[in-house]
Amino acid sequence: MSQVIASMSATVRPLLESSLPRGEYRTQLLDLFFERFQTKMRVDKLLDLAIPIYDKYFSLEDIEGLTKFYETPLGKKAISVLPQVVLETQAAGKKYGEEVGRQSMMDVLEEHPDLKKSLEDAGAAPKN
Repeated sequence: MSQVIASMSATVRPLLESSLPRGEYRTQLLDLFFERFQTKMRVDKLLDLAIPIYDKYFSLEDIEGLTKFYETPLGKKAISVLPQVVLETQAAGKKYGEEVGRQSMMDVLEEHPDLKKSLEDAGAAPKN
């Protein structure tokens, strides 16, 4: 669960950073925010949230089998690397989704010049 908390911070930080206006304050603000976030994020609360979800999908026998597996060398390795695997997989999926989204939008605008013009006109209009 500690790894999950660290992964959450690593995932959220770039999103927060890109949403804040540039300035010297930003790094300090984010450092202080994540320091506070990590002190407030409680492992026991995450476990309380996770237990009913595990209970929904796993029987007691399943949990006992998983526990035995996680005591093996491979299981210990899985516990140590899976958070990073999930993080890297999410990042790769996000990048791929952005590329496909960008190309899809370019295709649609190329196929529909009237929509492209409307988009350009809307972008050039004064903001209220």
